[in-house]
Amino acid sequence: MQRIIPPKVWLGDDGILRVDYGYRPRIDEASMRSALEQHLAIGVYPVPVMIFGQGVMAGTTEAEVFGSGPEICEVTLAVGMVMSNALAMQAAKLYLRFRHPPYPCQAFSREAEALAWLRGFLRPPETITLQAQNQA
Repeated sequence: MQRIIPPKVWLGDDGILRVDYGYRPRIDEASMRSALEQHLAIGVYPVPVMIFGQGVMAGTTEAEVFGSGPEICEVTLAVGMVMSNALAMQAAKLYLRFRHPPYPCQAFSREAEALAWLRGFLRPPETITLQAQNQA
């Protein structure tokens, strides 16, 4: 059984959530749940999300189903996938050609391109849920 390495998740000063799955990730439901739990712990949603991974990312069917489900859709405005090489980019383009996530999703070869695209999905602060406000 493959050991699950949780992704690193943080919210940038620009309001875009980053999820780094690391080197040659196999993204399954457990790793996506870990990313979601970390996102919810940050307490700011919904937001655009930028996903990183070094090498070619592989995903399971369970991850695809979970990633299209209501738990993810409620906190995700759009996803920009930053691909680390040409092979990863081709794999992402093939995936997006045949699969259509329920939120806008594109693959990029450079972080700057992904950020420029994701900025178009930022919402005014008054429409963002802040967990701390909800608990008051």
